[in-house]
Amino acid sequence: MNKEIMEVGRDKIAAIVKAWANAKKLVVFTGAGMSTESGLPDFRSARGLWKVGPESLATMAALRQQPDEFYFFYQWRIAKLWDVAPNQGHQALAALQQKGNMVIITQNVDGLHQRANAENVVELHGSLRTIRCLNCYAVYDSRELLPQYSTWEEDYRQGNYCYGDECLCSQCGGLLRPDVVLFGENLPDKAWEEAVKHSRNADFYVVLGSSLVVSPANYLPQLALQNGAKLLIINQEPTPLDSSATWVINSSIGSVLSAIKDKMFS
Repeated sequence: MNKEIMEVGRDKIAAIVKAWANAKKLVVFTGAGMSTESGLPDFRSARGLWKVGPESLATMAALRQQPDEFYFFYQWRIAKLWDVAPNQGHQALAALQQKGNMVIITQNVDGLHQRANAENVVELHGSLRTIRCLNCYAVYDSRELLPQYSTWEEDYRQGNYCYGDECLCSQCGGLLRPDVVLFGENLPDKAWEEAVKHSRNADFYVVLGSSLVVSPANYLPQLALQNGAKLLIINQEPTPLDSSATWVINSSIGSVLSAIKDKMFS
């Protein structure tokens, strides 16, 4: 047992494993902290690279009025996404899913849960793994949006970047957009309805790497608590629901999930 898990405590891990194993309806809710352990940067942390704030770039208005800024922003994020791999937390969660009835609800758009072979993943904010045409709605792998020359990031830094044909649909010539929820857009109805249904029915709810301050997603674990669910929060920083949780662990998600998995399968 590594040092981090020793600090968490064997008894706490054992109690969590017992509750996890006995859960009839287990829901796992994941946020950005789940993916930063893969080395995937939070796009807000790269603010110095953008000429304006990310909240202004991730909009339909930016696509129409500042297409160079919009497309570079998403090309950079897509390139980083495909350059990382699922971490031990993603792998452990996918393995634990084989033990019983688990649904994963994620705020993340990176698809790392699916790449770790997890199933039953509800993506609240869409996915950066795919892009679609605004005109004919054709869907493509998001890597199709990446420039085919190596100096595009340096060009942007030097003020010489212009978006190219990779940003146009090969079928109709329409503009492409990432399959994610942009600022000012509603969450997909189907994903939200599924997330609410699963959260209301949960008897054990696990929050991984979320600050629980982004609305309306932070409403979901509250639904589980209203149903009497046990709540486990694993996050590096405090959250507004810590006082309502059965267990709170401020530690590495990967280390804790790996310890839970090892105990579960021992």
